[in-house]
Order: sequence, then C-alpha cells, then structure tokens
Amino acid sequence: MERKQAGTLDMTEGSPARVLLLFAVPVILSNLFQQLYNLVDSLIVGNYLGPNALAAVGSAGTITAVVIQLASGLSLGASVVISQYFGAGKREKIRVCMTTICLFSAAAGAAVTLLTQVFAEDILRLVLTPEEVMADSIAYLTVYFWGSVVIFLYNALNAVYIAVGDSRTPLYFLILAFFLNVAGDLFFIVNCSMGVRGGALASTLSQAVCTVLSWMVLEWRMRKADMAHAERLFDRAEFWKMMKIALPAALQQSVVSVGNVCVQAVTNSFGAVVMAGCTAANKAISLVSLIPINWGSALANYTGQNVGAKKPDRIRAGVRVSVWVTGLLTAFLVLFLELMPEQIVGWFVEEDGGAAVVAVGAEYLRATGPFLIIFAVYMVVKDVFKGTGDMKWYVGMTLSSLGIRVAFTFLFAPILGVPALWWGVCAGWIISAVPTLLHYTSGKWYDVHESNEQCERR
Repeated sequence: MERKQAGTLDMTEGSPARVLLLFAVPVILSNLFQQLYNLVDSLIVGNYLGPNALAAVGSAGTITAVVIQLASGLSLGASVVISQYFGAGKREKIRVCMTTICLFSAAAGAAVTLLTQVFAEDILRLVLTPEEVMADSIAYLTVYFWGSVVIFLYNALNAVYIAVGDSRTPLYFLILAFFLNVAGDLFFIVNCSMGVRGGALASTLSQAVCTVLSWMVLEWRMRKADMAHAERLFDRAEFWKMMKIALPAALQQSVVSVGNVCVQAVTNSFGAVVMAGCTAANKAISLVSLIPINWGSALANYTGQNVGAKKPDRIRAGVRVSVWVTGLLTAFLVLFLELMPEQIVGWFVEEDGGAAVVAVGAEYLRATGPFLIIFAVYMVVKDVFKGTGDMKWYVGMTLSSLGIRVAFTFLFAPILGVPALWWGVCAGWIISAVPTLLHYTSGKWYDVHESNEQCERR
C-alpha cells in the first residue's frame, strides 16, 4: 500500500499538530461509537429491564473486557510493526503482516468461544456475582462470546488501517454498526422480550457486520495497490516480530482486565445497588477517557511512523501538542462530571427505585473527576513507549497503575467501605504518572528502537 495512496496518512511530514488532529479525531470518534455499543446496551437494559439486569451486564462486562483487551493487545503488535514499515517505505511487508495476524486472530477467537461457553458460570462465580443477577450474567456472557472470532478479527483489521494512517474508514464502519446495534437492542430487548440476551445478540451481530465490511474494503485496497497476494499467508518471522510487541501488550491488557475483575469482585460484595451505581459511573468515565486513550493510540502510530523515518524530534513535538490538547479537553469534560453527576448517572437507571444507585454513582464521579486530568497526561505520554516498541516501560507502568488500584481497594475496602472503590482508581493514576513522565524526559524510550534495529541487522 503506497504511502500517498488515498485513505492513508503519512505522518512523517507536515505540521505535527495538523496530522495528529486529522488522524486522532476519527480515532476518537470511532472509539466513541465503540463505547456507545456498551453504553446503549446499559441505557436500554437499565431503563427497560431494571437495576438487577444492569448489574448483571456490569458484572459480565468485566469478563468481556478481558477478551476485548486480549484481542486489542494481540493486534497492537501488528499496528506497531506495520506503522514502522509504512514510515520506512517498506510496502511489501504490509500484506504478509496482515494475513499473518488475521489467521492468528481467528484461531484465538475460536479458542475463546469454546472456553467461555464451557466455563461462563464458573468465571462469574469467581468474581462473586450475586445469585440474584447470576442467571442474567450467564445469559449475556454466553451469547456475547459467540462473536469472539469477530472481535479478534475486527481488532486485527483495524490495526492495519490505523497503522497506515487511515483512521476514517474504521469510523464509517462503526457508525453503521452503532445504528445497527441500537436497532438490534430495541428489536430484541423491547419487541422480542429477549432480556439481556437481546442486548448481547445485538452487539454481536453489529460487530459482525463491521468486520465483514472492514475485510472487504481492505482487500479491495490491497488489490488496487498490487498487493492481492502475499508470498506466504502466514510468515513465522513477521509473526514473532509482531508477537514480541503483541504478547507483552496482550498479557498486560489481560492482566489489567483480570485486575478489574478482582475489583469487580469487591464491588459485587457490596450488593446490586453499588454494582449498578459503579457500572453507571464507569460508563460516564469511559466516555471522558475516550479523548486521552484514543489520542494516545493515535500518538503511538504517529510515533511508529516517525520512528521508521528516524525523526525523534518530530515525535517530541507531537507529544507536546498531545499533552496540551488532551489535558484541556479532559478538563472541560470533567466540569460536567463535577457539576451534574446525579443527572449523568440518572441516565442509566429507572426513575422509580433508582435513588440509591444514583447516590453511589454520583459520589464516584465527584471523587474521580479532577484526577482524570492526571490520567489524560499519563495515558498520552505512556503510549509513546508503545510506538517505539519500548514495551518494558509501557507494560510496567500500566501494571503498576493496576497493582496500586487492586491493592488499595482490597486493603481499604474493610476500612473505608464503598469509597475505597474510587479512591483506589485515583491512587493508581497518580502514583504511576510520576515514573512515566520521568522516563519520557530521559529520552531512553527512543534508544530501545535503535537497539532493536541493530539486533535485527546482526
């Protein structure tokens, strides 16, 4: 795929602010619609099926997040490697990387489907899911995971688009899939009275449409660029090069999700009201977090292309722009969390009997809101390490944040009660931000790439 081909974006030239904006905005919007998948499920489930059903989706959601993060982590290796090939002008390497990661992703997705169908109830019991929501949690989980192959393949295909600078095409697919998901939720939950199974089925079918369209367009572009065939469908050398980055990332993201499952277990121990309140608050926080998380993802690919082009000063300029943009935008959104938390949480619960749920969720939002600005800077800077392949620090900082959160929650829940759930989140962000910024200012993150290149030449 040529660097000047329509649909791609060469981020090694031009104003860093301009190219990052052109690339990052579609990435943010794409992931907004991805988040809205789950958000719509929660809104419809909470309003039509009640707090217990919402709590069930929240409990099952911690398990689905493990798989989604695993798929995302596996595709990360492809994204970093392909972006570096693209920046270096090594066009012939892109096709073989694509077929290799897609074959592996399909196999991984099939394995996950089998495991989750057999062990769904056992997994939910491990996270202390209350009996009153167990049946709905199992129902949601088993239906959702029939689409595991789709989840893994979509992430792999999306990694290819993003690596070559095309952040718009995935956005178009997700917009369509989002509206299909809304229609599916209303049809299966409201009209067909399928309960939480309907929400899971709507999400799975929407993702399937998104994946099929993504594959068709990418294949068409490959053929136009005279890349219809790869020398090998599965290249071991490229596979292990991608896995060198992907496996630590997948492990990290899976461990993070497992850590979230542990925190969910503590949350579940406080009962369905706290579960529903925290689920609603986390949905709102996830929307605010979209900007730093996805701008950081864009910066990682920007970094990857400029690493391939050997332009470290351009990377630093991109980081400065990114910190200012994400910090200011996050601060603006935090104002809404602080000024109207009850109204925001109230979107997710029924008018009758939801006061206790709203109170828990509102306190969660008020406590974490100001610390989201620290989180924004931390996420953006940390993703630079990902773009250079400095996975030791990228994984290390992510796991340190998780470890602090889990330890704080378990240690202080008996003392502080429910507030330990959100103060643990804040502690993880604050403590991990300091070494992340220090490592970036040292400049050692770029030395990792130089060292890897020397090893490959030898």
